Amino acid sequence: SICDYVYIDASWQKKFTGAVPTRNSDAIQQLQFSRSFSQAALSVKSTTHLIKTAMDDIRFGNPLNVEAIKDAVSGCVDNILENPDAMLLLTQLKERDEYTSQHSMNVCILSVLLGRELMLTPNELNQLGLCGLMHDIGKAKVPLEILNKPGELSEAEMLVMRKHTVFGRDVLMSARSIYSGAVDVAFYHPEHVNGKGYPRGLSDTGLSMFTKIVAVVDAYDAITSSRCYQDGKNHLMAIGILVKAMNSHFESAYVTKFINCIGFYPQGNLVELSTGELAIVVEQNKKDRLKPKLLLLRDKNKLKCCEKILDLAFNPVDDDGNPYKITQIASAQEYGIDLREYVENGTFTKAHAVV
Repeated sequence: SICDYVYIDASWQKKFTGAVPTRNSDAIQQLQFSRSFSQAALSVKSTTHLIKTAMDDIRFGNPLNVEAIKDAVSGCVDNILENPDAMLLLTQLKERDEYTSQHSMNVCILSVLLGRELMLTPNELNQLGLCGLMHDIGKAKVPLEILNKPGELSEAEMLVMRKHTVFGRDVLMSARSIYSGAVDVAFYHPEHVNGKGYPRGLSDTGLSMFTKIVAVVDAYDAITSSRCYQDGKNHLMAIGILVKAMNSHFESAYVTKFINCIGFYPQGNLVELSTGELAIVVEQNKKDRLKPKLLLLRDKNKLKCCEKILDLAFNPVDDDGNPYKITQIASAQEYGIDLREYVENGTFTKAHAVV
């Protein structure tokens, strides 16, 4: 057996669920999420630190620790295969001042999630994860005053920034026993399938599968991330940009598969309801992507309220007898809501595990 005892905090469950039903059929999956989330978070934290260390090593002329990087990617792939929801949530926990390392980590996770959707083998997922993690390694050679500039880059600065693809190719080519596909991805990921990207203006047929996958998730994470000079756009806006660029910038099949694997309302997104209330998505509904499980945080006046679970899969109604509906993805920053706070204090994972 897996365990001898299970302790249930009945008072917490009663407080959060009230009379709203939850998905008993998904009990095992929900408990798995809570059990593995802490392990996944530790893996992501250590790998993000490894990326920062690797970039510092490159700045000081030291070689990449390829074996440590491969081991970290393997751990991430294992966590994704065990609980993809937990790893997807971790890509939502972003800090503005840690963009470069977090972006590389997120591209690794999102690439593997997309690769899983494409039914790639575990070995292929490890290779793809390595490509995602290393795709921007060349930015270690870009001067920090350009990399972290709080404003729009000049034409000359943009030319330097674009050289990160050449720097990345050269760094990875000099690394011992690195996967050769990672060199291609580092060099070619800004290319477009219509041939109007850089550094060489290659089109669809000249780009590898992994390069085209990383290009999609790289753009998505960049669009949704806040940096020192701009706020990130919300999930649906980012998806709209990707869809508009299908067959020009991106391979359409990979955009479609990416949307399918992360859903319309990924975990961790703040949404506004038809009542004006605000809630965080805590679990997607695989049968109906428009009806996730939510954790209500703010009332119709956007004021803090008694937190409770609202599972749209069961078609709950508001005080006027109207079905709850999601009207839009809201800005957490605008309302002073920090997802990290709810994750770190355990509220999010407890809400996910309620059965």
